[in-house]
Amino acid sequence: MDAPPDSWFQELSIKFFDGTVQVLHIERRETGTHVPRSREKPAPWVMLAFNKCSSCTLPEGIRCCPAAQSLQGTMGKLRQRTSVERVRATAVDGEGRSESVESDLQGVGATLVRFAVFETACPVGYRLKPYVAGLPAFAGSLDLMRHVTRRILEKHGGSVETARQELAETLGPLQEVYIRLVERIRGAPEAEGPAGGGTPFNDAVPNSIVVADAIAKRFAMKADQLFAEVSSELGWIDRKRPG
Repeated sequence: MDAPPDSWFQELSIKFFDGTVQVLHIERRETGTHVPRSREKPAPWVMLAFNKCSSCTLPEGIRCCPAAQSLQGTMGKLRQRTSVERVRATAVDGEGRSESVESDLQGVGATLVRFAVFETACPVGYRLKPYVAGLPAFAGSLDLMRHVTRRILEKHGGSVETARQELAETLGPLQEVYIRLVERIRGAPEAEGPAGGGTPFNDAVPNSIVVADAIAKRFAMKADQLFAEVSSELGWIDRKRPG
């Protein structure tokens, strides 16, 4: 299956069962890094210094956390929603091709979290960007894990040892990113409603981050099994990286 073009996640609509439709627009640079279309001023919880990850390597002068800024432009529009609401989400690319899924909102939200962490300038999540290339917008968690497993094995010439090491070194810091994002949401003035100066956050946004975090934790636990299964399917034997 060929990888979709860089414009794949151009428009994403979420239809709620009360008839409401929320349309989210996401531009992608030539590099594939996405930028939510938003004229909103960065909220205080988006600022990098608000709750910076210990493993963050962004240089001095960067004011906003890229992942948090992405979530403000996408999930921020769903702040009044609850995580268990049933929705139909549709992603449409620049050539008019579409993909739809019916799910609870936190499941769709986890996809938006994936975009925010893996496909912005977040230095931790961006390490996984090459391995999620070509994934459908609403890929299930097992499909995502198997896809990444295959891609990382291909990079390392089929060596389970070196692929597993890189994955472990990436997933560890990734868990901190999710923790910090939840802390940002819960620590935002808006989280406390009008008294805090903004529209209150319901649980759709933080729970979507929790779902994404749970997938990462599950991936870490299943990594050995997945590497063995994918290596066997591809007819590879575990070997050191060539060269």
